Amino acid sequence: METNGNGKRKHDATGAQGSGVKRSKGGNQGKWMTPSHRAKLAAVKGRTLEVGDTGFWVTCQRQKEMRAADEILSICEEYGQKLFGINSDAAGEDEEDQEDEDIETAIEKEIAAMKPANKPKDSPFDLVKVNVDCVLFMRTRAPVEPLVLVREICKDAAAAKDRSLWRSRFVNKLTPITLTGKATEKGLEDVAKKVLSDHFRLADSETEEKDDIESHACSYAIRPTIRAHTTLKRSEIIEKVANMISKRHKVELKNPDKVVIIEIFQTFLGMSVVDEDWEAMKRYNIHELYISASKSAHDSKGPRESTETGDSKPEEEEEDKAQSAA
Repeated sequence: METNGNGKRKHDATGAQGSGVKRSKGGNQGKWMTPSHRAKLAAVKGRTLEVGDTGFWVTCQRQKEMRAADEILSICEEYGQKLFGINSDAAGEDEEDQEDEDIETAIEKEIAAMKPANKPKDSPFDLVKVNVDCVLFMRTRAPVEPLVLVREICKDAAAAKDRSLWRSRFVNKLTPITLTGKATEKGLEDVAKKVLSDHFRLADSETEEKDDIESHACSYAIRPTIRAHTTLKRSEIIEKVANMISKRHKVELKNPDKVVIIEIFQTFLGMSVVDEDWEAMKRYNIHELYISASKSAHDSKGPRESTETGDSKPEEEEEDKAQSAA
């Protein structure tokens, strides 16, 4: 290494010393974020999951959580108005090409609009950021119905053969949740009774005539996903839920009429029941639906390489064995 006459290291023209300037280990330090993104992030940080919540889980690409959050909020506002007549309050929201001189004002307006004093407590959509990579939760309130909302979003994604119709780049799977409870045996039982009773005859309510049995029987499968939780085991969850459903409803692992979705995250448990086309609709993975629609239209461009890890499939071989035995 070169030194000057005093024995000190020489600096190059850029001011670097030795082998060069120390580089950042990665990240764009938030430079891509619009004022809208920043304000939404500030609001999301103060929200947590609660017992009784309804809504849907969102998985996305790794390190793209806030971009995915912006996309899903926009999608919810659009479908909220179209399906449930909810007027969007996002008119005039800042875009990424907004002038620099307007940024400070835009941030103040966004944050002010999201403060509890200014935002109704019964807001139909509240995004909750959880401490797991690639995962978000969208809390919904009446008149929004999570099952209807997610299904319609996915139906449109499945029909979006032209890429100009794609509504997102970073959102992957949407999992509707009809009800949330505590991730305990008692919590599982309480949630299951309320959710399953709308779709199945329960084992403790065998009162109808035999002639009525076949007309109301439907097959089912149970699909649990567990994140950041170790108390309840997958096999135990499947067995308990299956035992709560009347035996007239048969387990069908290949082509069930209904799929019982169970999502467990930390101390929370959510459940919903979806229809038979859940598998055909890529388990409500809108990115896969976009890719499938694009391929069917002979689009020459291939899918992007996904880097998210929040969408791993459950250990279904073990589940299937447990359900068959239930």
